[in-house]
Amino acid sequence: MEKTSETEVHHTVPVLAPIQLAFDAFTGHCDAWWPRGYRLGQAERTDLVLEPRLGGRWYERTADGKESDWGRVLVWDPPGHLALSWQIGLAFVPQHHPQRASCVEVTFVEDGPAKTIVTVVHSGFERHGEGWESMRDAVSREGGWPGVLRAYAELVALGGA
Repeated sequence: MEKTSETEVHHTVPVLAPIQLAFDAFTGHCDAWWPRGYRLGQAERTDLVLEPRLGGRWYERTADGKESDWGRVLVWDPPGHLALSWQIGLAFVPQHHPQRASCVEVTFVEDGPAKTIVTVVHSGFERHGEGWESMRDAVSREGGWPGVLRAYAELVALGGA
């Protein structure tokens, strides 16, 4: 299910896994399911890391040895809730000013013993400044949250994360 409003993008995906596994795959194995071509650095992305704690970094490593921050962990409440700052600028480059970051809220709701409903609400786009609508539109399209979350759900269902 997808819903986009003026200021928020909502996307929900069912994941065929117990809630703890769904949370762990999202947070501990994001490099395995996040599209490889999505990166902030110039070189090929070699890793995408989400540090499992409040205040932890969300960052990429590239083949040239550089690291680029994607954001920070704002809420760490396993296995039900995670919130991240989205410190990615309008041109999909690092945004070094945390006050210019939008927010990605992720909830995990158990739907039986082996199914979890995962919902992403991406909000606060106006913090990106003039032209913020382009970011909202980009993450709401197939190449944004819909496709990214589908890749996540497929990998978890196949036991790859």
